[in-house]
Amino acid sequence: MATVMLRSAFRFHTFVKTQNCVNLPCWLRPLSCGVLKQAAAQPCSSQRACVSEPMPEQQSGADSALYTPPPGVRGMTSLDREAFTWKVSVPALRLPKKVLNQLVKSLKRVALQRPGIKRVVEDGDDADHRLLLLDPASVSSPSSLGDAETQALGKLGVALELRDYELRLTYENLKSEEVLRAVLPEGQDITSGFSRVGHIAHLNLREHLLPYRSLIGEVIMDKNPGVTCVVNKTNTIDSTYRNFQMEVLAGDGNMVAKVRENGCVYEFDFSRVYWNPRLSTEHERVVALLRPGDTVLDVFAGWGPSPSPPPASCAVLANDLNPESHRWLLHNCKLNKVDGKDDPQRDVTERASASLGSPLEGRCSVHLVRNVAPNKEMMCVSFALPKEVLFSNETAEDTLRT
Repeated sequence: MATVMLRSAFRFHTFVKTQNCVNLPCWLRPLSCGVLKQAAAQPCSSQRACVSEPMPEQQSGADSALYTPPPGVRGMTSLDREAFTWKVSVPALRLPKKVLNQLVKSLKRVALQRPGIKRVVEDGDDADHRLLLLDPASVSSPSSLGDAETQALGKLGVALELRDYELRLTYENLKSEEVLRAVLPEGQDITSGFSRVGHIAHLNLREHLLPYRSLIGEVIMDKNPGVTCVVNKTNTIDSTYRNFQMEVLAGDGNMVAKVRENGCVYEFDFSRVYWNPRLSTEHERVVALLRPGDTVLDVFAGWGPSPSPPPASCAVLANDLNPESHRWLLHNCKLNKVDGKDDPQRDVTERASASLGSPLEGRCSVHLVRNVAPNKEMMCVSFALPKEVLFSNETAEDTLRT
C-alpha cells in the first residue's frame, strides 16, 4: 500500500476541499512535483513572511577607523561614488625584491588584508625594493612586530625599515555596511537584512531608512555580485495568495527569478507568487522520507518547490489556489524535464563510462559538488575501479586510436 505523506499535515482540512487534482508520476531525477490542475481551496489564514539574512557584518574599531569615508558623505540620499575617495596613511615595510615572495608569506599575519587593495606596491626610490603595506591595527612601530616576523626578517638579513605610505581608497574598496554607516545619520541603526532570491535582493526597510532607500538599493546591488534588482516590501502579507506589494529600489525591475534547490532549477515571478527561501531544508527533509511507491500530497504546491528529487518512482498530487503559482508550476515541470528524458546524473555516468572504457551503470554514485558558475555545475562520480580496467593492457593512446 502506498504511503500518503502530507507536507503540511495541520492543513489537511484544506486538501479535502480541493477538486480535480491530477496524478503525475515522478521519476528518479532532480524534479519537484507533477503537473496538476488548479484547484479551488479555502485560503489559509496563517501568515509567514520570508526570513531575512543579515547584511552588515561586525568589524573591529581599528578596521572601522581605517575605512571611514570623508564626513561630507553624511546624509547623502543619492549615491555619489566619487565622493567616497580619500587618502589614509598606513605603515609599509621596505623589502628586497629577491626575497619578496618568501617574506610576504612570513609576514602575512601583519599585512594589510582587504580585497581589491594591493598589499605590495612599488618603491619610488628604488626599483630593487618593494613596499609591503601593513595593517595599522597590528603594526604601529618597529617594536610592535611579533617575534615570528622579526626572526623571519633577521634570517634573511633584511633590516626592519618602516615607512608611512599614503593609500588612496575609493568606493570600490568599501563594504556595504561601511558605506551605509558613513551615510546614515549617526546614532541610528543601520542594520537591514535582505533575502536573496536569484538575482533579486528583497528588503524590509524600517521607516527611518526610507529616505535613503534608493541609495541603499544601489549599494546592495554594487556590493553583491549577481544582484541586478533590489526591491523593498511596502506592505504586509495579507492577500489571499500571500504575495505582497513592493517597490524597485535599484536595477532593471525584472521580477522573474531563477533559483536552485536540491539539484533543481526553478523560475517564477517573485512579485506574483509566495516564496520563502528558508524552506529548502524542509523540502530536503521530506525527500529523505520518501520510498518507492509513495504518494505525495502537496496541498500548497506553489510554483513547484515541493519534494525534490524523489528517491524513486512515486506519484504526486498537488494543487495551489494562486493561478500564477499554478502557471509557474507547469513551467517548472517542463523546465526540469519531468519525463526523465534528460537526466544529468545519467549523462555524467555515460561520459565517465566512455572515458573509462567500462560501463558504470549501477556500479557508481553521482552527486552534485557545487555550482562553479551560472549554469555550470561540478559533479562527482564515485566508483570502485572495475577489474577489467585495472588489469587491462590497453593504454590511453590505444583507446584514443580506436
